[in-house]
Amino acid sequence: MRSALLLLALAAALVTDTSISAAATCTAKDFATAVDQSGASLRTLTLEAQPKLQERLRRYKAALKLSDTAYENVALDAIQDATLQNYDKKSSELLLTVDSLGRVPEGAEPDCAKLEELKLAAAQLNTVIKAKSDYMLKRLDEKIAEAERKAPKAQSSANAPKAGPAPPVTVAKKAPKPAPSPEKGWAAHTKPDEAAPPPVVAMREPDPIPNLPPPEEDGYTIDEIRDATRGFFGSVSTNLAAVIEHAFKQSGRPTAYVLGIEGGGAFLAGLRFGKGTLFMRSQSKTREVYWHGPSLGTDFGASGSRTLFLIYRMDAPNDLYRNFTGIDGSAYFVGGVGLTLLKGGPVIMAPIRSGVGMRLGANIGYVRFTETPTWNPF
Repeated sequence: MRSALLLLALAAALVTDTSISAAATCTAKDFATAVDQSGASLRTLTLEAQPKLQERLRRYKAALKLSDTAYENVALDAIQDATLQNYDKKSSELLLTVDSLGRVPEGAEPDCAKLEELKLAAAQLNTVIKAKSDYMLKRLDEKIAEAERKAPKAQSSANAPKAGPAPPVTVAKKAPKPAPSPEKGWAAHTKPDEAAPPPVVAMREPDPIPNLPPPEEDGYTIDEIRDATRGFFGSVSTNLAAVIEHAFKQSGRPTAYVLGIEGGGAFLAGLRFGKGTLFMRSQSKTREVYWHGPSLGTDFGASGSRTLFLIYRMDAPNDLYRNFTGIDGSAYFVGGVGLTLLKGGPVIMAPIRSGVGMRLGANIGYVRFTETPTWNPF
């Protein structure tokens, strides 16, 4: 009897070992393949939806007679609601899940259970993006119909009898302005946008961000960063100055910085892709770098955004090639320029962005730097 029980136990152990071996047959390549397939699916969804969305945007522009540069932002603001915000938040969370599960550390044994989690998250991401696309089309159709209903009223009021001509008004001539004195400081490098209204921004200094090391004192000076960005951001002088000065006050002198341009990629998933040049205080040579990551906002990708990354506590270029996640509570805005702090290991960076279509939300999600470009969002 005892011999029979031992044989049964041995057989059960063999079956268990065989099952474990069969279950643990995945490799790091399987993870990479799953990520590539997810990226390809996102790209396919975007390519299918993009023409439909752009057609609605053009109709919305025509209905409201919007300018070529403003209509995307106006349309996006018009369709924003809690449902769309939830889609954005969920897609960012799933993107981060797929990215973190899809990277097997070099030399580590892959966990096959995580491969199934990865595939499930990728499938959920596709479902969310498809639902978001359909919802955006529905919301745009509603806004176009609403604009077209109001158009005849506007036209009929335009055809109403006009009042007689107003009496002429005599305007006193102004004395000629004195010759301008040489420009100093930030205004010498970027001219203010005279047509833009002053930003409605509370200029109260935010509370210090917790759990941050003391500011750096060895690195690029604010004058060097000012010179490096001369003319780069265009006409945002006052706002840019305030944001950069805040970054220096908060974190001190950066040991490196990146200047580049980023734009929307698979915009339905709220993705950003960027390319720029890395400058380091300790390195004489510059190098091209690339980055990507999710954005909480939706960018249609019609125009790029100029971006400056101020980087702190980075001693070697290879320290850049990793994930940087947002630090809650670090967002700071002045007008059309904003920054938020990101952390990856000991390195901290402050992306400063300005441009059409960009919306801050970088502290939700991550930015990942690479040495080579990739269309894959992960």
